[in-house]
Amino acid sequence: MKYLIDPIPKTFSYIKKQFFRILSSLYKSDIFPWIIISFGTVLRISQYLFNRSLWLDESMLALNIINSSFTELLKPLDYNQGAPIGFLMVEKLLVQVFGNSEYVLRVFPLFCGIISLFLFYKVAIYYIKQNATLIALFLFAITDSLIYYSSECKQYSSDVAVALLLYLVTIYIQLKGLTISRISFFGVIGAIVIWFSHPATFILAGIGLSLTLFYLGKKEWKKIGKLLIVYSIWILSFTTFYFISISSLTQNESLLGYWKNGFMPFPPQIKWFSDTFLNILKTPICLSSFPGIVALIFLIGCISIFLKKKEEFLTLIPPIFFTLLASGLKKYPFSGRLLLFIVPIILIFIAEGVEKIGFITYKYSAEKLLPFLVIILVGLLIFNSLISSSLHLIKPRTREEIKPVLSYIKKNKQSGDLIYLYYASRVAFKYYSESYGFKDNDYIVGVSSRYNPKNYIDDLDKLRGNKRIWILFSHVFLRVVNEEEFFLNHLNSIGRKVDSFKAPGASVYLYDLREKN
Repeated sequence: MKYLIDPIPKTFSYIKKQFFRILSSLYKSDIFPWIIISFGTVLRISQYLFNRSLWLDESMLALNIINSSFTELLKPLDYNQGAPIGFLMVEKLLVQVFGNSEYVLRVFPLFCGIISLFLFYKVAIYYIKQNATLIALFLFAITDSLIYYSSECKQYSSDVAVALLLYLVTIYIQLKGLTISRISFFGVIGAIVIWFSHPATFILAGIGLSLTLFYLGKKEWKKIGKLLIVYSIWILSFTTFYFISISSLTQNESLLGYWKNGFMPFPPQIKWFSDTFLNILKTPICLSSFPGIVALIFLIGCISIFLKKKEEFLTLIPPIFFTLLASGLKKYPFSGRLLLFIVPIILIFIAEGVEKIGFITYKYSAEKLLPFLVIILVGLLIFNSLISSSLHLIKPRTREEIKPVLSYIKKNKQSGDLIYLYYASRVAFKYYSESYGFKDNDYIVGVSSRYNPKNYIDDLDKLRGNKRIWILFSHVFLRVVNEEEFFLNHLNSIGRKVDSFKAPGASVYLYDLREKN
């Protein structure tokens, strides 16, 4: 029996050493970061090429872009939409040059998503060591939200690119010093990106605060004077941008109501912070498995960077607090996809925490199981994101696939058929209607009555007597009742279902609503 048991520790020790040797060789390889970046690029392009249907929010912004002139895009947008003017101008230019299509509308977000991989790598190298940089880069490459928003006609992907660009410029300024030409460059870059990204203001405020505190500590008054010139340029640009664009968004009651849970309450409430943190782990960080462990790793990373690089720590953290402050003032929601721009910051801290835990356990427990178990734990945390992101290669994400539904209607629609649009499907239908040959007299739009479903019954009863009517659904409201089920239950009571077709997030039903025998 002894001869059977004795080899086990030796075998395990051998496997452990080989495991760490392979990891070490990968970390030290010059080509490994580019493999990660290439993988991240493939994931983003794969999702983009799938060319899913525009969902409700994308359709609303897309209609503003294609139907408005450049000057009209300076005014408040239709459908309660908000986007940076610079982003809108780029999108409008692309549509005018290359035509209106999902590929064209999403190519700028794709470009920002891919360039962000390179920018993040350069930024991470400055803040954390090589091992941690590779962990951070891998997480950045496979984070599902970063992949998804790289192929959505919204500004969130460009928010990430702008944030990383600003950090990279700041690093350059810190390393090279404040000359007249660099001051001008710093000021102009900041002034420009404010028009391309709403949260750029928080990044610039955080960078400005950290640089000021840094030079104040050293009593370098000349450098502070030079920075004041930079800040003046930023403030002038922001003030102009605010009165042209942002002020109308901060007074939009519909948007304020939609994002009401994303505004920090005054006085602050612990429950709001805990719920918000868990929601951020779910989206946009996409590390909701083992939230307590992720939080601990993040905290360890914060402490580690603070102890080693206080100046760098004070550059990374302030934008988060400025965003929180803005949410408390009801100027910017601290929630969901609007926080995509802080994902790089969070991942840097998490990667630093992982590296620090691995270093400590390996150094002080080299002959024990702990280091190996830490690697397994980290692997489990990453595994979920890796599986989720890899699905973009096999089965890209969808939201509201209205295109196959419209194709089905077009193929099976007969002369005289009427299309009834569930109210939330109206905008996406309007975007695609011309492409599928639908005219204004082919359809009617249903009423919106989310909190009084009885109105839907009255609206559907007006359709009685129609031999063939198509009922189209997308972006179905589910909070009070499942409105699609509610509609179908009543339709079945007053008529006969003839046909149906379903796609992810969209569906259509053909009904005969003549009097039942």
